[in-house]
Amino acid sequence: MPGDRPLLIFVSDIHLTDVLHGNATSKADQLTRFWERISAVRGKRPAELCIVGDLFDLVRSPSWFDGRHRPYHGRHTNGVVKNVEAIVDATIRREQGFFDALKAKIATGELTLHYVAGNHDRLLRTAPAAQQRIADALGLKRLELHTELEFPEHGVLAYHGHVGDPINASPDGDSTIGDAIGSELILKFPRKLRAMVGADHPGVDEIDDIDDVRPVYAVPAWVRQQSAIKPELLRPIREVWSDVVDEFLANDFVRDWLRTQHKLFSLDLGKKLRLLLELSRNKLIAHGSDERLTQLYRFFQQSFDGKMSAVAASELQKRRGLRYVVNGHSHFASMQPLGRIDGKPAVYFNTGTWRAVHQIGHDLGGRPSFLPYDAMTYLVFFPDGDKLGRDYEWWTGASVARA
Repeated sequence: MPGDRPLLIFVSDIHLTDVLHGNATSKADQLTRFWERISAVRGKRPAELCIVGDLFDLVRSPSWFDGRHRPYHGRHTNGVVKNVEAIVDATIRREQGFFDALKAKIATGELTLHYVAGNHDRLLRTAPAAQQRIADALGLKRLELHTELEFPEHGVLAYHGHVGDPINASPDGDSTIGDAIGSELILKFPRKLRAMVGADHPGVDEIDDIDDVRPVYAVPAWVRQQSAIKPELLRPIREVWSDVVDEFLANDFVRDWLRTQHKLFSLDLGKKLRLLLELSRNKLIAHGSDERLTQLYRFFQQSFDGKMSAVAASELQKRRGLRYVVNGHSHFASMQPLGRIDGKPAVYFNTGTWRAVHQIGHDLGGRPSFLPYDAMTYLVFFPDGDKLGRDYEWWTGASVARA
């Protein structure tokens, strides 16, 4: 019947955190702006909001360094579960306005919520108390976490997208090398730099932006750039980064992962990651170059981007009645045609993020450079009988601070 198809919205990668800095605009304010647009087209039926992974960032919490457990130590480990509970509690307190606003919309019947887990919030699956805390914050009886969801009325398949990323893919739901990168490189680097130069050193707070660099393959290039544009921190940055890389490569979990990747006579993923790190650090800077680092990053990124849409096309070939795939994960919004199914266009979408991004680019000399901005993307599939005849709209925006 006309009008039966609901308004369906997809967002992803909001990355609520307990401590780390976020956008200039609060998540609660972002939600207010977003809801104003949704209210204008919602109609009488509830809007359905599907979060396509990484609402919480449970991997990149400095609280992991307060104890002996890390997010890659096993999802069933009691210490890991307890720390997930503590991170969720602290995050909800910090983002109370965001959760209160969502809870109010759910309570009035204006909104129904679906939650697909990603790689940064996968640890919720083995933390039932944390799940219940989130459910309470949203006014729900229980929180249902999905690996994927199909929305047949709209022809949509939604899953987070990390299945196409070899650094973060986890078919069994267990730890990945991406978890170790997040804690042992990205969290540890600012922590150790402050220990060396002091927490009040000019410019040191900007190093926290390492958490905003996406994709993770670009982090070594970003560190190299920071050492170049902050002359007063050049030596400390290079020394600390080199130490952190040494510690990372000596980590038992990392060494085990590198062994599983090893292939004779082949530049396997482990060798590529090691080379990326070696090129970025102090010891090899005289022998390496920004151009080599840039070339290697491009190789990583092109294979990563293509894999996500290729996996999407493969999934649509297996499933009848669907012609859209929605992912998150990369933090870069995308809309790509995949061909036609039953005479109609098939499309791959990436819903980007609702957080700050430092996006890599390359200047005329081939050196890596970065543009920081606050991003916000969402995808809307419209109800039947939309006045403008729309099937869907894909919105993406960036807010850049004045230099």
